[in-house]
Amino acid sequence: MKLTTLKTILLTSCFLLFVTFTKAQVTVGSGVTPERAALLEIKSQEALNPISVTDASNITSTRGGLGLPRVYLVNKTTLEPFIATNDADWENENTSKIKQKHAGLMVYNIYISPPEEADYNKKFRQGIYIWDGEKWVHETKDDSRYFFIPSFNMTLTTIGAILTCDLYNEYVRQFTEENNSTFVSSNPEITTIPSPIDGKLYKRSELDYVITYYDENILEEVSVNENGVMTYKIKSLDTTPNSFVNVVFIVK
Repeated sequence: MKLTTLKTILLTSCFLLFVTFTKAQVTVGSGVTPERAALLEIKSQEALNPISVTDASNITSTRGGLGLPRVYLVNKTTLEPFIATNDADWENENTSKIKQKHAGLMVYNIYISPPEEADYNKKFRQGIYIWDGEKWVHETKDDSRYFFIPSFNMTLTTIGAILTCDLYNEYVRQFTEENNSTFVSSNPEITTIPSPIDGKLYKRSELDYVITYYDENILEEVSVNENGVMTYKIKSLDTTPNSFVNVVFIVK
């Protein structure tokens, strides 16, 4: 009887310990309790009544930060080198849900793809990448994520005419010496204005195309497709200083 009671007490104690552990929040770097919604928080000190996010009293670490694993990523659409593409779970992704279950995985990629790499999914820059459930997304923010195409003349023929303008071709024309007779540079070796990722022009499929302004007195029924071809209908030929179009190219 005593032995049975002792076993029951021990089992109950183990169960309570297990429940406490599984529900526990963890702080790394100090004994300070994590904030309520954080299962894991890294901090060496507590924030003291900050009046704003950027207030100095909101600092929670003076010793260091999170060191992400440094890796060589292989392909934007796979989890290599962590999971091989011939792995059983990967080959049966519809049932294993391996892609979805790794959403949020974060690494610091140190592999920089060579300029001659032609496969878009194998082009990588140095920086933080997060797996979104389908692909690796480069999270390091910089000014290279979008750019404006320089000014150029658009064709206006007759009122009511529906015309197209290949914005991507205009980008290629203006950004290469070979296609632009007025291309002049302080550095004779520069013959192409390169993209930051590989030193070459972006491909059509690597860009999104956005029109942020056009003169509604001159143009109507304006659209742009995924290949960077703009379609427009001529409403009037009476142009003014406001008769221009703003185009933004966004790097995918």
